[in-house]
Formats: sequence, structure tokens, C-alpha cells
Amino acid sequence: MPASARMLAPHLAPDQNSFNLIRLTAALTVLLSHLLIIQAGSDTLDPLLQVTPFTLGQHAVNAFFFLSGLMLSQSVERRPDLADYLWARFLRIVPGLFVFGLLMAFVAGPLLSSSHPLDYFSDPHTWIYPFAILVEFAKAAPPHHVFQGLPYAEAVNTPLWTIKYEILAYGVLAAFSAAGWTRRTGTLWGALAFALVLFTAQAALENVGDTSHLYQLGRYGFCFTLGMMAFHYRERVSLALAWFLGSVLLVVVTRGTALEHAAYVVLVAHGVMLAGTRTYGALTKATQRHDISYGVYIYHWPVAQALLVEIPGIGMPLLLALTLLITLPLAVASWRYVEAPALRLKNRMPRLLLRRA
Repeated sequence: MPASARMLAPHLAPDQNSFNLIRLTAALTVLLSHLLIIQAGSDTLDPLLQVTPFTLGQHAVNAFFFLSGLMLSQSVERRPDLADYLWARFLRIVPGLFVFGLLMAFVAGPLLSSSHPLDYFSDPHTWIYPFAILVEFAKAAPPHHVFQGLPYAEAVNTPLWTIKYEILAYGVLAAFSAAGWTRRTGTLWGALAFALVLFTAQAALENVGDTSHLYQLGRYGFCFTLGMMAFHYRERVSLALAWFLGSVLLVVVTRGTALEHAAYVVLVAHGVMLAGTRTYGALTKATQRHDISYGVYIYHWPVAQALLVEIPGIGMPLLLALTLLITLPLAVASWRYVEAPALRLKNRMPRLLLRRA
């Protein structure tokens, strides 16, 4: 293998990596983690929470944010026009989420709500929900009286709380690009250090933990900025296994300290790069063309909730099988009929944005 192939840079071309497959794997991992949570009503059954600072799903979300920092840094480098960048980010998030809101409000909601149909459709929440979800995400009030009697009653869009942090990260990257800071090594190190200090300081406060907004800002900021750093040093980031083993050693050395949280992020980032720079035959090719991870992420929770309502006492193996059986086609349909067509509009910005550009 040529020496250059052992570095990150040559693997960043869209057809030279499996990062979409890793993103899908992360989304499926979140799905599994959430099934354990919604069936038990807490995260006590999560297999990793007893041995790491994060649940299985939280590790996966850390991987999401690292990948976003890495791949979006490349996107901004190739197409530095901020209007293009912001329009593409809008198309990636909003259309799929809006259609999810419409389906939940006007297709699934009437079937799942205990309200009389006349009451359901006269409730303002029913009509506001598809729009509220675009700005409030997890806090958007869903149609009333759905999923009653469950540990998470009337919880429809719970996983969407991370989207606001993703959008904030998009904005920070846009600001860095506009100021010319994405190529300034000192500025990037400063941003990483700031996120690390915030992340670590909040992790040290046992009564705050992952419920703190500042903790999440530090956590996701560290993940995203680490991805930006990986892209910045792409010609020098080694894919040698020794560096991954170094991350494992870092976790061991920091165990029991506030730095352990950040050490696990570094370990996950290394794992993402090692796994994502390899190819897996048909799976890699399929996910390079069809990125269904977003659909899996936004649809799996209400699908699992609906199954718990319709099949009381359902066991975990059957719940997992049926959730996958329903969620995957929904995610494929979302990609094929909503997300992919929306992304084809990336080169057709609204006139207002073109004038500002």
C-alpha cells in the first residue's frame, strides 16, 4: 500500500470511502439504543452506560457530529460560497423533517390518537405541528393523545433534540469560513481547546451531566471541531492501527476523570476514520448512492412507540425486527421521494439568496 493511502486525504473523495455506511450504522445504533430506552422507560438497560460515560446511542451521535465536521469542512473547502453552503444545509434538513411532520400529523396521528377525529382535526396542535417541528424540534408539541400509557407518553420527536446543535455547528463553520479561519491552524486549535474546556468542565459537575445545555455544547462542539481538525490535517492524519491503540490507551489513562468523556470521543473518531476509509463491496456502493441515515434517525422513534401501543408486552427481539421492517422502507422512501429530489435543487437557490450572494 502506498504511504499516501495510509493517510486520510485520499479517502475523502466521495467514491473512495464508506462514510455514508458508517453514518447509517450510527443511525441504526441510535435506533437500537432508543428501543432499550423506550421499552424500559430509562437508559438502565443500555449495555455501554455501565462501563463508559455514554450510552450506545450517544456514542453513535458523537460519531455523527465528528463526521459532520469532517465532511462539511471538505464541502466548504470545495465550494466556499456561503449562500451555496447554507442553501445545501437547508435542503438537507428541512424538507425531510417537514414531510415527517406532515405524515405524523395527518396520517399516523389520526390512527394513533385516542381523540375523536373531529376533536383531533380541530386541535390547533395538529395543524401547527409540521411547522413547529422545524423550529422547536424535540420540544414541538405533537398532536394530542398519541402513545398514551407508554413510559414516554405523547413523545413523538424525542430524538430530534440534537438537530439544533447540528444547525448551530453549521452556523459556526459558516462563520469560520467567512472569516477565513478554517485554514488558520491556531484558530482551529483555539476552538478545539475552548470546546474541550467547556466539555470537560461540565463533565466534572456530577449534578449537571448530560442534562446541561453547556455540556452538550461542549460535547458536540468538541466532536464537530475534531472533525474540522481531521480535515485540516488530512494529509498528516494517519490511519495506522497504532494511533487507534493510542486512543484506547488514552481512554484507560483518563478513566474516572472528567477527561474520560473527551477521550471516548477521540476513540470513536479514530474508529470512524478507520472503518470509514475502507470499502465493503455492495454495501459501500449502495450507501454512496442512497443516504437513508437521516430517515432512519427521524422515523424510528414514533415507529417503535406505535408498536408498543399496538402490541402490548412485545419483547425486544420482535420489537427490533418490526421497527427495522417498518423504519427502513420509510427511510428509503424519504430519501428517494423527498431528500434526494430536494438535494438536486442545490444549484437552484432562491433569487433572494442569489442577490445576497
